[in-house]
Amino acid sequence: MMKNINIKYLLISASALLISITGCKKFTDENNPANRTAETYYNKFSGFEDLAKSNYATLRGIVNFPTFFNLGTDTYSTANINDNNGENLYNINLNSQNGNSASLYAQMYSAINIANNTIYWATQLTDGNAATINIRVAEAKALRAFYYYYLAETFGDVPIVITRTTEVTLAYTRSPEKDVYDQVIKDLNEAITALPATTTDFGRVTKGFAQHLLAKVYLTRGYKTYGGGNADFTQAAALAETVISSGSYALKSKFSDLFDPTVPNYQSNNEVIFSVQYSTNALFNGGGNTLQQWFLWDVQNSALLGRSVFYGKTNNAIAPDPYFFSLFNKNSDSRYAATVYDAVLTQVAGTFNGKSFAVGDTLIYYPVIPFTAAQKALRKYIVINPDEYRTSPFLNGVRNYPQFKKFRDPFVSGYVDNGGARDTYVFRLAETYLIAAEAYVKLNNQAKALAYINILRTRAAKTGTNPASGILYATEMQYTGIVTLDAILEERARELVGEEFRWYELKRMYETVGSVSTNKLLTRSILYNDELKAAQAGKTILDAKFLLRPIPQAQIDLNRGPFPQNPGY
Repeated sequence: MMKNINIKYLLISASALLISITGCKKFTDENNPANRTAETYYNKFSGFEDLAKSNYATLRGIVNFPTFFNLGTDTYSTANINDNNGENLYNINLNSQNGNSASLYAQMYSAINIANNTIYWATQLTDGNAATINIRVAEAKALRAFYYYYLAETFGDVPIVITRTTEVTLAYTRSPEKDVYDQVIKDLNEAITALPATTTDFGRVTKGFAQHLLAKVYLTRGYKTYGGGNADFTQAAALAETVISSGSYALKSKFSDLFDPTVPNYQSNNEVIFSVQYSTNALFNGGGNTLQQWFLWDVQNSALLGRSVFYGKTNNAIAPDPYFFSLFNKNSDSRYAATVYDAVLTQVAGTFNGKSFAVGDTLIYYPVIPFTAAQKALRKYIVINPDEYRTSPFLNGVRNYPQFKKFRDPFVSGYVDNGGARDTYVFRLAETYLIAAEAYVKLNNQAKALAYINILRTRAAKTGTNPASGILYATEMQYTGIVTLDAILEERARELVGEEFRWYELKRMYETVGSVSTNKLLTRSILYNDELKAAQAGKTILDAKFLLRPIPQAQIDLNRGPFPQNPGY
């Protein structure tokens, strides 16, 4: 875990320093015992380094929007099957008052301002190594591009702010989404020329981050009417292949080794292109990582589980839907067992349905092959078949499904301990392979698309031979059909569940550029998300307005000039 002490220990303090230095003394009586100002601190390399490190602190909040990034898609729904969540159902509750929209918007622009400050103060330094300074500027530009990519994909036209903000600005204008993409591409190309291929400070942005992100940017722009079509897909494929062949990264031999805390350095490995860092030192961990609390059902509804330290506290806001669990070849694909537990074990001795359970007994079992009623009757424990994940033996109206173990955090010591210390993967090489495969699907190069997807499927296969068939698991796992966009999305779900921002992956893809009737967010979500399907009452496609989220009303109200809302909201 403690891979980069310099970054981790200074993230919060440096961020706080930035706020205090740029704070307005007209409204506060500040105590600044070191008598530091921006002009006397950031113009020296030591202060500038603290400022550069503060770019990484904001990422912790930005990557922690699991509901906003995943609800309303094909593979996720709400934990309660009767929920009225606007992000999941695309109803009137998805509006300009949405708190997640407002928070993401504000955090993104706050992070952009830190990047802009870094870029500015690099020009004012009186000391320091020029090569290192150029790298810090490149890091800031790459991160700024990351923020603007997701702002544009979330809200469409947004203000482009590439200079530091030092005073109140009362009027911004929304720049066309095309221009935002141009700025993102410019920042990333400039970053690539200066960033190193590797770094001794694990957790910093490197060349691979910028190349991977730029591949994704070109891939996304290729589907847009203002994009470059095949020229963009060609760029995406080339950049992805550059990362794959760079020698800086390699797939782990076992998928489970990426998530198993018992594996030495399981998160510091060369499959990881970029991850958001946390610390086991509570003083420098902020609110901690809550990733381990997502994608779980609430165990405290059963007295035999209670407020279990092992199963932990859930945020109870998002759940993989039954469709997700159906995607795996559970006999051959090792990723299923690495992602979920097939059983829940009793944590508190007691009785259920007149049967006694000791601590450690199986309380719930999730079979791969459904049990018959007669088979269930022979078991003491509860058997929940795959078609029963939308029901619970403990509480009406909630889901009960295999508990996620992919994000288990060994540093969480109690049921109410939110402050996890595991890192959050943002980009890893497996996704780079999928970006290349998707680009080649759009370029009608099935041979290359098939090759890239099967590299991942080979790694995902269980070891050895399937005794039932006598065929190697790796052979059984080979994809042999036509690689389609749907096949890419299915593979992304198996490989990257809980890591990728699913809403954006669906939103990107069109079978036909510019044809909303072929957009994957609008079609797949309503096809596979049971709650969404029921809420949309017979529709087979969502309204096109849902390809963007509403601009937060607070931002519109604060702006003194024209700042139009997205159509339909």
